[in-house]
Amino acid sequence: MRIVIEEEKKGEIRRIQERFLNRLSQKEIEKGTAAAINQVTGRTVTRLNKVIKKEYNIDGKYLKRIAVINKAKAGTLFSEIWLRTAPVPFIGFKPKTRKSSISITIKKGKTEVFRHAFVATMKNPSKELGKISEHKGIWFKGVRGGEGKSIPTKNYSSKEKRYKYKITEYKTASPWSMSLYRPVAMEIQSYMGTEVLKRVEGILQGKVDKIIGR
Repeated sequence: MRIVIEEEKKGEIRRIQERFLNRLSQKEIEKGTAAAINQVTGRTVTRLNKVIKKEYNIDGKYLKRIAVINKAKAGTLFSEIWLRTAPVPFIGFKPKTRKSSISITIKKGKTEVFRHAFVATMKNPSKELGKISEHKGIWFKGVRGGEGKSIPTKNYSSKEKRYKYKITEYKTASPWSMSLYRPVAMEIQSYMGTEVLKRVEGILQGKVDKIIGR
């Protein structure tokens, strides 16, 4: 999933650039425009974090490093935000533990209950051979089936010579899918489009003011 400046806004940016052609060089205009776009792109990621937290009951630490930014270069009006598609673990939505179930509110205003789920810190082999990492999450015995239901599933352990339940972690929406939620998507696109016009105008005017000694 990527977020980019809409074509309509690019047209408005070009019209702003044209107004400064008799006061700034083409190179100054292009460099100033690229700087403005990159500033707004970075701020858009920050804004996206805030909007997602307003709509979803997510712990802020799971929104760190949610995006990769490809910056604009002088002479182009193109920058993009690539959002990560990895699902967020249930543990990131502040679950509440009951006797034999877990209640969780993913999207604010809607609480779901998952029976026979449990919170635990499980050991997982890391990519580096011989190292073990620990990961706290919400787990269940089995695998996810249709409509999100858990299906008890056993795998044979040759080491212990017996069948053991497969343990699976509950995960849900990704930053990408959360950004597609209409209230989030509309606010972010509106913010980016409005701010980039203001910033381009501001930076180019600032260059002019500096030349005339204001």
